[in-house]
Amino acid sequence: MMADHPTCIGCGVTAPDANSTYTLISATHGWRLTRRILADGTRGVEWRCPTCWTAHKNGQATAKGAPAPGPAATAAATRRRA
Repeated sequence: MMADHPTCIGCGVTAPDANSTYTLISATHGWRLTRRILADGTRGVEWRCPTCWTAHKNGQATAKGAPAPGPAATAAATRRRA
């Protein structure tokens, strides 16, 4: 079992129990992981459940009703927090 459970950046759901994060990105679970460069130059990762990944890919709203965060939206949010 994994030490920590990834959380979907789109809807906030916690990933299901799996042997590893590799299992989550398999066809069985369908979670997706994207990497990006944060405003401070460090690298960050964003987990998305299958539903939010589809919305993100298609540029649609997430389950929370907010726009699916893409690289520009998440970079802007990061800048606002800084």
